[in-house]
Amino acid sequence: MWPLVRQARHLGRYREIVQVLVHHGFGYLVDQLGLTSLLSLPRRVILRAPTPSPLNNAERLREALIELGPTFVKLGQALSTRPDLLPADLIAELSKLQDTVPPFPGQQAINLIETTFGRPIEQLFQTFDPQPLAAASLGQVHAATLPNGTAVVVKVQRPDIAARIQTDLAILADLAALAQERLAFAAQYNLSEIIWEFSATLRAELDYVREARNTDRFRQMFCANPHIFIPCVYWEYTDTRILTTERVFGIKLNDMATLRAAGVDLARLARASVNITLTEIFEYGFFHSDPHPGNFFVIDGEVLGVVDFGQVGTLDQTTVQGLLWMMGALVNHDSQALLRALERLGVIQRRAATAALRRDLERFVEGFVDRPLGMISARETFDGLTTLLRRHRLVIPGPLATLLKTVVMMEGLGMQLDPTLNVFEAARPYIQQALREQVSPAVLGAQALASGRELGELAFEIPEQISQSLHRLNEGELRLQTRELELRRVAGALIGAANRLALAIVVSAFIIGVAVVAVAMRMLDWYGILPWTLLFVGIGGVVTGGIMLTLALLRRE
Repeated sequence: MWPLVRQARHLGRYREIVQVLVHHGFGYLVDQLGLTSLLSLPRRVILRAPTPSPLNNAERLREALIELGPTFVKLGQALSTRPDLLPADLIAELSKLQDTVPPFPGQQAINLIETTFGRPIEQLFQTFDPQPLAAASLGQVHAATLPNGTAVVVKVQRPDIAARIQTDLAILADLAALAQERLAFAAQYNLSEIIWEFSATLRAELDYVREARNTDRFRQMFCANPHIFIPCVYWEYTDTRILTTERVFGIKLNDMATLRAAGVDLARLARASVNITLTEIFEYGFFHSDPHPGNFFVIDGEVLGVVDFGQVGTLDQTTVQGLLWMMGALVNHDSQALLRALERLGVIQRRAATAALRRDLERFVEGFVDRPLGMISARETFDGLTTLLRRHRLVIPGPLATLLKTVVMMEGLGMQLDPTLNVFEAARPYIQQALREQVSPAVLGAQALASGRELGELAFEIPEQISQSLHRLNEGELRLQTRELELRRVAGALIGAANRLALAIVVSAFIIGVAVVAVAMRMLDWYGILPWTLLFVGIGGVVTGGIMLTLALLRRE
């Protein structure tokens, strides 16, 4: 059943969206989605020619998103970071979308605060400025002081914005499902999954308690760093729609004139801003995913203050390792290693690695030959890679796309301060440290244990699966056109193949273990009784397993 039927209560909003799309010249899209019959709109109205406009398609889409409101502006901003999905002209236009709207009356903010905490504003705060410091699509920020005189900022959510966004997200989910049925582009790029990830991110941004927890987590991460300041959260003045944090006084990171007048070391500041993101990624796997200049302040010329943790990203160990391998492959000009890294990152499946894709990856990697690390730009690298992936209709997973966007934004922010800054060069110590940790005895032991457990489970599962297949065959659930004698031969061959496969897997595990230990010994100068013992045991396992496997194959012959 058409998903729109389940959203009859939002029919008015559907009509509004359709009217905006038609007004901006996208009536053909409305018709392709089949919205004309459901919304009882005359086809001639939907397909009528739009009012002549000097704007191109990308500009008209940006104007339509602005008219549709905060949810669609946020969607456009999210899509502007996905060059793997959209062409460059559309990316450039969507990047112009700004998350700024007129403020709502300060008295409404006061009413929400008083209702939430059950006390008059005078009892909650010593002072509260009804004129906001800044306003955005989801909320606005007011300056205030606590009863003890501490300066704070109070972030207050817009009235009814959560309900409006929930309605729009439900509509977007339905439209995405409908588009996947009717539009080749939507089905090719799994539009429903993209909208689901966007919805999850936006819903999380609406929860100020979650943002407060993020702030506390970042504060703990950098508590030992005297050059980074994260404001503290005042939980007694915080709720799902209200967030109160320590106020940060300083110079905005993009106020170049004031920074120069204050004698700030811009090069040091650029390195500090980039190092924050690199530390978050490689040490903690938890990073601030909205590093625009408005979220950074320079305090007393030495300390970098960071605010607004509503948008964050998390990375698992597999993604971090894949990113390390990808950067190493580019520096070493190894297209096969790049392919393996993209497989690990979930961008490419091995069966999708066509000859054309391999050829394009080789050409892409050739562009890094004879280029010093300091001359490799993160934006240039990621833009080239995503263009290549879009050519082959490959989509970057959402978390990885967020990470790449963050690195590019931080590089751009740092280069405003110091044009000679290079993210790859700055990342070198983090990459080296992460690689050393990956081949440390503790990590290798944990990986070996996990691999052994998986191999053991696989060795036990294969005979069981064969047994189940034979049982189904005996019960008549599985039919084969063969005689009983042939069936016995087939069963014997399957069991023998399973045993040889299990033995081959074990031998492969020993080979991998020997290689990892050898690399660790060479790269980390890891010598002693333990590494040599592991190496000799591994070699013995390879030799013994190889002899057993050879004999098994010869008996098969």
